[in-house]
Amino acid sequence: MAAAGQDLPRGDAAGPRGGRGAAPSLTQVEALIAVVDHGSFTAAAEFLRISQPSLSRRIHALEDALDIRLFTPVGRRMELTGSGRDVAAAGRRALAEMGSIVAMTASARALSTGSLRVTGLPSLVASVLTDLVGRFHQEHPGVRVEVFTVEDAEELFEAVRVGRADAAAGVIDRVPADLAVSPLPAQEFAAVLPSAAAAVTGEAASAGEPLSAADLAERTLVTLPRGTSIRQLTDTVYRSLGVEPARIITTTQRDSLVPLSIASDGVTIVPDVLARTAPAFGGRLVPLRSPVRRAIGIIHRPGGRRNPALGGLLELMEAEEPQAR
Repeated sequence: MAAAGQDLPRGDAAGPRGGRGAAPSLTQVEALIAVVDHGSFTAAAEFLRISQPSLSRRIHALEDALDIRLFTPVGRRMELTGSGRDVAAAGRRALAEMGSIVAMTASARALSTGSLRVTGLPSLVASVLTDLVGRFHQEHPGVRVEVFTVEDAEELFEAVRVGRADAAAGVIDRVPADLAVSPLPAQEFAAVLPSAAAAVTGEAASAGEPLSAADLAERTLVTLPRGTSIRQLTDTVYRSLGVEPARIITTTQRDSLVPLSIASDGVTIVPDVLARTAPAFGGRLVPLRSPVRRAIGIIHRPGGRRNPALGGLLELMEAEEPQAR
C-alpha cells in the first residue's frame, strides 16, 4: 500500500490505539479512500493536492478517533487491516451520501468545485473519453478530474459499483441491470493494411475499395486476445468473408495494433478512430464491406446525477447528441 520510508501511520503492529480522539471527519475518510485507491500515501496526497505529512496526519487522526489500526506492515509495505477494509467500505458510502447532500445545494449554481473519476476500456479512454472529458474540463475547470483504465468489462462494472469511478466508458450490449447507461454514438470499425498492400492486391491505394478476402488471405492478423470486444468483432469480419487468419499476433496493448500490423505487413481491424492513424505509420484505412459497429456508452450508478460533476458530464453528452447523429 505505502512504500517503506514514507510518512506512515503511527503505532505498533498490533493492538488497539490509545484513547479515543475527536469524531472522525469526512476529510479524514477521504484521505483513507485516496490511499486505498491510489496505492500509496505519496500518490494519494498528490491526488488530494495536499502535502504527504498533511495526509498522514489525517490518517493518524482517523485511527485515533476510531481507536483502531487502519494499516499494518507487511514486509516493506503497509496494507489495510480487516477493520481498515470495513472502515474504507463504510467511508465510501458516507462520502456518497454526503455527495448527494452537496448535490442538492449545488444544483442551482455552476460547477466550480468537486471531483469526477472516470474509467474505461483502454481503446475507449484513448478515443471517446479524451474528447468528452476534455470538453467537460473546459466548461468546468474547477472540477478535479481523474481518468484511469481497466482491462475488461467485469473490472469496469465493479469500479462503478464500489465507487472507484463515477462513470465508465464501455461496451453497453451486456450491462448488468443494477447499473445505468447513457449511450454514445456507436463506434464504426475499419481495417488497416500497409500502404504496400495495394501493390500486392493490384488495387489502387486511393480507390477506397472495401476489404476483401484477398486482402486477408495471406496476411498476419494483429489483434487483441479472445474475450475482448475488438477481437469478437474481428472474428465476425473474417467469418463474413469466409477466411481464416494465416497467422495471428495477439497483444494487450491496443495502441500498438495499428503500428504493429503495418510493421509486420499484416492487417488489423479496429475502431475507425484508431484506423485513421494508419497513414502516420505508413499504412492505410480500408473500409469494411458490411458496416461493423459496437454499441458504447457511459455506465454509471442509478441516480448518478446526484453527483453534480457526473450530472454535468451527462448533460454535456445529451446537449451534443443531436450533433453526433
